[in-house]
Amino acid sequence: MKKLAVLSCLVLVGLVVGAGPAVAEKPPTKTFVVVMTAAQEVPLCAVADRTDHGVAIFHVLNEAQGTVAYMLVSTNLPGDLTAAHIHLAPVGVSGGVVQPLPLRPGVQKGVIGFGSFDNVDLLDALRTTPSGYYVNVHTSAETGGCPPGVIRGQFG
Repeated sequence: MKKLAVLSCLVLVGLVVGAGPAVAEKPPTKTFVVVMTAAQEVPLCAVADRTDHGVAIFHVLNEAQGTVAYMLVSTNLPGDLTAAHIHLAPVGVSGGVVQPLPLRPGVQKGVIGFGSFDNVDLLDALRTTPSGYYVNVHTSAETGGCPPGVIRGQFG
């Protein structure tokens, strides 16, 4: 009888410990903020300096469609702004474009670009491995030795 009581207690303790407290799932990331600097660009842009920087903000509007609104803000970068993108590559490595980010025509500093895109696969990837992606901004100064971009910032 004693053995049965001890065994019953052990089973009960096992069930209680195994169940553990209910753990709520963390909600998916809704906003990503990426700080871009000249120092992060690979290779470093010769005409850029330490004061060249920017911020990219991405906010999820629709989970099912992968709709993301973005805003790009920068200082007065060398040359005329030509393009901005999200690229696939880890820190210190140049990678291919996975999402273009159109800029505002004729704007050189402040809010240089905004809009939205639909890309479910990219949104999933940014949540899974954010450090595998980066944002950068290109300018006409690239013809003077800055082909990969002027400023860059890694997600995550």
